[in-house]
Amino acid sequence: MADFVDDGYCFVCGKKNPCGLKIDFHFLPESGLGAAWAEVVFPVYGQGWRGVVHGGVLAAALDEAMVKAAQARGIACVTGEISVRFMKPVATEKAYRLEGKLVEDKGKLMLAESALLDGPENPVARASGKLFRVAGRAAGPADANKA
Repeated sequence: MADFVDDGYCFVCGKKNPCGLKIDFHFLPESGLGAAWAEVVFPVYGQGWRGVVHGGVLAAALDEAMVKAAQARGIACVTGEISVRFMKPVATEKAYRLEGKLVEDKGKLMLAESALLDGPENPVARASGKLFRVAGRAAGPADANKA
């Protein structure tokens, strides 16, 4: 089995990845089960069609927001399943808010949701997923966005 080590090269949040998004997440551990958020501007190199962010890049960002919600509670996890719904095209070079939250903690399995918003209460994409705890590894805000 793989050894899960955060070396700073995560495509979504890693600060060392020269081709990554370098999204800077903020934690809301007091929000119940755990939550995280970030302001994000998708670069042109993340597009599919001209000026429109590629769906795979959006899915990766939504996935990371769910994982960061678990991290807000000190839980290291990996995604076992993700379902994404794209509601509107997402433009490159425009600011959005990315939010993730844990919905249910079932022990080894956690249920989570995330959304990308272009205004208050105005989602342009949503995801839900099943996350699995990484045995023997804790994570927390201090592990976020390692340089």
